Amino acid sequence: MNLCIFLRLFIIFSRRILIIKSTFYTLHETTHKNPSLQEVLHSAVRRYESPEEHAFFPDRLPKRTNSLSKLDYPNLLSEDAAINALNWNKILYRKYLDVIVPAISNQGDDEQYGSTVIADIAVLQALSKRIHFGKFVAESKYCSNPDGFQQLVEANDADGVMALLTNEKVEEQVLTRARLKAATYGREPILSSLPTTKDGEENSTSIIAAAAAAAVVAAVEAVQNSKSCDASAQKIKGKVDPGIIESIYRQLIIPMTKDIEVAYLFLRCGKEPPMEYSSDRMSVDVTELSPRAII
Repeated sequence: MNLCIFLRLFIIFSRRILIIKSTFYTLHETTHKNPSLQEVLHSAVRRYESPEEHAFFPDRLPKRTNSLSKLDYPNLLSEDAAINALNWNKILYRKYLDVIVPAISNQGDDEQYGSTVIADIAVLQALSKRIHFGKFVAESKYCSNPDGFQQLVEANDADGVMALLTNEKVEEQVLTRARLKAATYGREPILSSLPTTKDGEENSTSIIAAAAAAAVVAAVEAVQNSKSCDASAQKIKGKVDPGIIESIYRQLIIPMTKDIEVAYLFLRCGKEPPMEYSSDRMSVDVTELSPRAII
């Protein structure tokens, strides 16, 4: 989980250096064609035969006709066709453009359209893979308590299903890791703690200690800033505001993952999920990020 968080944060940070192009994003055909062309290529080499991968534009993918054999994955999920078809990329795509991009980028137009598309696709694919892991989580939770989920589903108790699958302690751990990794990423080592060395002499222990010290300082600053209600007091020295990264996880990534889990569990128990858990919406809509102050 730590490595996965770091990789997703790295991709988001890479996207952050690019400026929002309002005119560019209004040209939906332009932004739509780029990912679908890449998806056609990825489909040809069997990417979307993996249960972990989901195309953003599955209706634009041609049937694979090359000589590559079908990939054989272990049956970790239910083989129900409706479950296999669960795909939350439509709402993820919308929330990425409407909520995430404005939060991590500056307004303007730097004319770096190609770099922007490449970065956007990388972020979207990483986020998509993360939220669709909810299918595997849901299957694991179902296997651990099939009767409990079956009773709730038969009673159409979506709130009960959500409560049963929720583990607040784990969620808080994920949010804390996301905030701390965002605070430490891209920070310079504390050079004053490095010893003076002669030419050709190495002191790897001191270098590691300096990097660790920088990480500790960044983590302390992240916690202190999160407790401050004064925006002017929150001086962001890293690549991005750690509160924004935490908010992306808290308000979008985790809720979408859990929405997928609820939909999966309803289908796993033989019933259609409620409308609020359809793949074109969030059960609790989010229109903007709101970093929280930690008391």
